[in-house]
Amino acid sequence: MTTFQTLINLINDNEDLVDFEHKGIKDLTVIHGRLFDDVMNVVKDLNDDVDNKNFIKKAIREVFELEDRDIVLVKQKQIVIKVLQHVQRNEVDDTKPSIANRFNGFPEQEIERLYEEYFDKTSLNIFIKKISNDVFKYLFVRKQVNNDYYESNIYSIIQNHIANELTEIEDKNAEFKKGFAGYIFRINFIDVFSNISDKILEAISYRDDYLMSWIKYYNGQVIIKQGRRYEAPSIINNNGQKYNPSAIFGTIAMWFKTRDKINMLKKRLKDVDKNLEKLRIDNLSPIEYKDELLQEKIYLENYISEANDRIKELLDKRLVTKDENMAYDINDEIQELRLEIKEDRIELEDINFHVMNIDTISTKRLEEDKARLEKDVVREEKALQQNFKVYQSMQSALVKALTSKRKPIA
Repeated sequence: MTTFQTLINLINDNEDLVDFEHKGIKDLTVIHGRLFDDVMNVVKDLNDDVDNKNFIKKAIREVFELEDRDIVLVKQKQIVIKVLQHVQRNEVDDTKPSIANRFNGFPEQEIERLYEEYFDKTSLNIFIKKISNDVFKYLFVRKQVNNDYYESNIYSIIQNHIANELTEIEDKNAEFKKGFAGYIFRINFIDVFSNISDKILEAISYRDDYLMSWIKYYNGQVIIKQGRRYEAPSIINNNGQKYNPSAIFGTIAMWFKTRDKINMLKKRLKDVDKNLEKLRIDNLSPIEYKDELLQEKIYLENYISEANDRIKELLDKRLVTKDENMAYDINDEIQELRLEIKEDRIELEDINFHVMNIDTISTKRLEEDKARLEKDVVREEKALQQNFKVYQSMQSALVKALTSKRKPIA
């Protein structure tokens, strides 16, 4: 029996473990738990040239008799099946903005249900950050677009980047992927632009000439295009405070300088910890290890001293005893004590050798460096926190500007 047939039989034979109408949602099926683990075990030994996910998807489509437009997602802990053959798609008119156009004609409720299974909190954060960074690089590093191009194309560019990143959804579902991308963008609209604004402000803090010039557009100036007058957006926070684009560098430079300093200090701290770890002996720092050896040394020296005192007592006792058997017993005990003293002195020599060769100086120096670096991190993080409101105000104002367009002046 082929692996493919084994996989099909496994799912068919365990239909009771398939979560049909997951969370009470029609046309949403999930395979998770024990059955998911069994599925993954079946495909784990496939040849390296076989794509396990596509192999599983093909089997799922055959078992559940799915159409091309139906979606199968193989996630980290579950397989999600979204049946779209029963979903009615509304007609889309790209020339007229409408709710139907927003999600490429697909009902918002159907998209929302898949969205909840597609992402968890961690994967969503990673996804949005990647999209934001990719869009920033595309617009402001590679193409270095002008403000007109940005205003006219930013939303479609972001949505296209999101759609391209939805690799779990096959290209045959391109229409749904486009609608799904629109939903993701709408739900995470502020987060996307917050990340982009962070990247812009960071570049300006490093004196990026292009972006320092590009952002000057957002000063509320009057622009004349094709004989018509427009007012450009301004960088204004929620409290109505307006920021001068030319003065932004001075406002945010210290924030990023402090942030970078904290990152540098933390990297050095990590290096110090690695070096301290290399010096550890039996899971103890050299200083702790030396202290343990010195304690053992004191114990042995005390024992040797007590043993010598006991030998003196026994020698005196042997001189006065007339009992031959008792004299033999005393001799045996003296011999035993002298043997123990000899062994303990050998152990003492070994301890003294190790104590002399332990590098506690390097450890002390590293621990002093660590304490100083930790103190510096606390100080810089306090400074960063004190300036957080200023940076946050600037960033939110820039988000507002980045999501605005010039307005016609009557």
